[in-house]
Amino acid sequence: MHKRQTVAIIGHRDIFGIENKIYTEIEKLIKMGITDFYSGGMGNFDKMCEVAVKDLGGKIIFVPYNIKQIKKKDKLWYDAIICPFGAKAYYKFDIPNRNKWIVNNCDICLCYVYKDGGAKRTLDYAIKQNKKIINLYFY
Repeated sequence: MHKRQTVAIIGHRDIFGIENKIYTEIEKLIKMGITDFYSGGMGNFDKMCEVAVKDLGGKIIFVPYNIKQIKKKDKLWYDAIICPFGAKAYYKFDIPNRNKWIVNNCDICLCYVYKDGGAKRTLDYAIKQNKKIINLYFY
């Protein structure tokens, strides 16, 4: 049986004006048969990708860093919600650990990373894990 491929969305919070790049790349991925996109739901890049995935017929799987991050509207927006660490109390490493979980459970990382920060650390981790990287910053 063919393994279903998944895409991790990785990018900085403060990204604007790249919707066309996002739509073009997500459309390519969906045409390849990839429909599942993991999102942490934080920041502009995540949201722009989520809108494109929805518009193009893909599925968005929300991976919150903490169960308290889930809002009622999230249950309506996302196609699925995965809580890899259960319903525990918030811990300061929840976001980096969630990001590592997303990378470990994806095949491709769709990114827009150009500076230091959490997105860069996540991208560096994905590179060490030999994930396929599509960094739209270079397109």
